[in-house]
Amino acid sequence: MEEMTIRTTGDSEVTVSGNIKSIEDYQAIKEVVRDLVKKGRQAIVVNIPDSLSMTSSVIGFFLKLIYSDNIKITMNVTDERLYNLLDVLNLITVFDVRKTR
Repeated sequence: MEEMTIRTTGDSEVTVSGNIKSIEDYQAIKEVVRDLVKKGRQAIVVNIPDSLSMTSSVIGFFLKLIYSDNIKITMNVTDERLYNLLDVLNLITVFDVRKTR
């Protein structure tokens, strides 16, 4: 799998391509999403078409956004394994996870 890349794909939407696995991936996600929050976005859509997992630091970052910063997160995930991981962690409702194709 290629390196993870993240780009803004809409007014309050980001797309994370590749596998989320390193501290650098976490830093990149944090930077791009924080930028949207600084611009006043209260709801952010995160598209994750490729990754089969997510690091605990990324999960923690999204939880902080939701519970500390009152930002609504919607996640569109494609990989069944990532969906199942978020399900096991009871994060489907918290992250408003939707399974996409």
